[in-house]
Amino acid sequence: MIRDGIVEGTSGDDLIDTTYTGDPEGDMVDNSDAILPGEGPNDDIIYGYDGDDEIHAGLGDDDVYGGEGDDDVYGGAGDDTIYGGDGSDTVYGGEGDDVIDTSGSNPMSDYGWGPVPQDTDMHDDRDTVHGGAGDDTITTGDDKDTILGQAGDDTIDGGLDDDTIDGGAGDDNIIGGHGSDAIDGGEGDDVIWGGIGDPNDPLNIPDDSDPRPDNGIDVIHGGLGNDTIYGEDDADKLFGDEGNDTIYGGVDNDTIRGDEGVDKLYGEHGNDTIDGGAGNDIIDGGIGNDTIDGGADDDTIDGGDGNDWLHGSIGNDTITAGDGTDEVIGGDGNDTIYGGGDNDVLSGNAGRDTFYIREEPGSGPENTTVHGGSAGQDWDTLNLSEMTSNGWNITNHVQNPDSDGNGFDGQVQLVHSTTGETANINYTNIEEVVPCFTPGTLIATPTGERRVEDLRPGDRVITRDNGIQPIAWAGGRAMGCKELAQGPHLRPILIRAGALGNNLPAQDLLVSPNHRVLVANERTALYFDEREVLASAKHLVDNKGIVQVDPTEVTYLHFMCERHEVVLSNGAWTETFQPGDYSLQGVGDEQRQELFELFPELRNREGLEDYTAARMTLKKHEARMLVAS
Repeated sequence: MIRDGIVEGTSGDDLIDTTYTGDPEGDMVDNSDAILPGEGPNDDIIYGYDGDDEIHAGLGDDDVYGGEGDDDVYGGAGDDTIYGGDGSDTVYGGEGDDVIDTSGSNPMSDYGWGPVPQDTDMHDDRDTVHGGAGDDTITTGDDKDTILGQAGDDTIDGGLDDDTIDGGAGDDNIIGGHGSDAIDGGEGDDVIWGGIGDPNDPLNIPDDSDPRPDNGIDVIHGGLGNDTIYGEDDADKLFGDEGNDTIYGGVDNDTIRGDEGVDKLYGEHGNDTIDGGAGNDIIDGGIGNDTIDGGADDDTIDGGDGNDWLHGSIGNDTITAGDGTDEVIGGDGNDTIYGGGDNDVLSGNAGRDTFYIREEPGSGPENTTVHGGSAGQDWDTLNLSEMTSNGWNITNHVQNPDSDGNGFDGQVQLVHSTTGETANINYTNIEEVVPCFTPGTLIATPTGERRVEDLRPGDRVITRDNGIQPIAWAGGRAMGCKELAQGPHLRPILIRAGALGNNLPAQDLLVSPNHRVLVANERTALYFDEREVLASAKHLVDNKGIVQVDPTEVTYLHFMCERHEVVLSNGAWTETFQPGDYSLQGVGDEQRQELFELFPELRNREGLEDYTAARMTLKKHEARMLVAS
């Protein structure tokens, strides 16, 4: 009889291995009798047919079809292709890059969802697949399958129902498919999908409109390695484990834990619970009422939309409350907290914390509450610069010593200059309130007050001595946290509203330490025989309402006229830029060169001396006489 190169079983329970002789044409396993073009001598084709068969393919790149029945298939060495067929099969791929498919004849039934028929037997196709060594491709069908990818970069699709999948060692790509799967990526940089691997899957819908909100609750562990995990539909539990993992919760109320490593965790849709674990994590809650704990180290947390509870825990964290009524707790460490927008409650706890109040799109800050924390004089700062530079004006600021006597409790009341909307910022245990950096300072011009950062050469300002004068030059210098820490003498001076006299300034004013302000009262005439004098802000620090502050960054802006002038800044008279040896060092090389081109005489000593001050300038000890008085 002519052999056809196919080893065929029977309709019964066969044992097909190298000793099997039941093939009608006499073909055998590993008999060097392959006849198809391109096949190696031991590349067998095996059909088990019906029955509960046990098949050992042995050597070579074999094609094995288990057929109906509960088969045990051993691929052995080589790059095998194995089809389990209908029934609860157990497959061992063995060595080599195997392709294993046990989906059978009904791969698409899923609890009666959509147009596919309902599975009438939930236990008749429960497969167990061992990929073995090599880069295997494994696909199973319905019912609760167990898939072990083992060593190699495997591609696994669990198909339908509640599968248990372990990728094993290697960089695996795992799709859990429909159903509540338990997945462990194992060692390696894995990509894992809890659903079918398609973010546009129509089954990815919120529970309130999902007829089966419990048929996709996956438990996924990334294992050791830098894994990427997508939870997709339903309330999944996602764990990054060791490594720098990226996790997307998908739809519904997920539980996400980054564990060890520098993780990126995204809750996306739903009321998620997220824990960063150890490492400098990036966490975004997305849409929904989320509960987020950054864990150890320096985390970056964004609550996103919804009423969130955010906890930085240990480390120097950066936390953004986002839209919604949020509660933020910085925890231990020097935290930076951004809040505002609805009725947020922001607490720093231990550490040197900085609070930035901002207006979120579509909502005002309303009644925001800030608690600096009472663990000693840790110098918590409330910064309102993003408010005051975006149309919000401080109408009232009430401040009293806190219960510990080392900070302040108070309230800042604001009104928006365009909409008329009002807001209250209530705070406790705050050591410093910074209303604005120099950007946002209002300068009097013939057309009304304008922000200093908007002024350009040629714009006109109102001066005390010479009427309306054009600006000849404008510049600035930004200073970051490191530069301010290295040069504390460069930190800005805060002059509170009314500190220089009745309504002078009209609202809090922040200036550089050497910026000079006009002082005019009976004491100046008595001591200096001058009704009006200029004093550097740093020399007035001991005056009530004038303090040096410690922001994380500051931008000093300057503008200069043809002569030294005194202009209105937030309602108080202060100087324009006067070039001198020290002040010219405070601008960049390009700006200094621009000044020299506009004022060539400033290149030499005579020119600097000719650009005289608009008023007598007090020395430090002279300014102290005013303070002592």
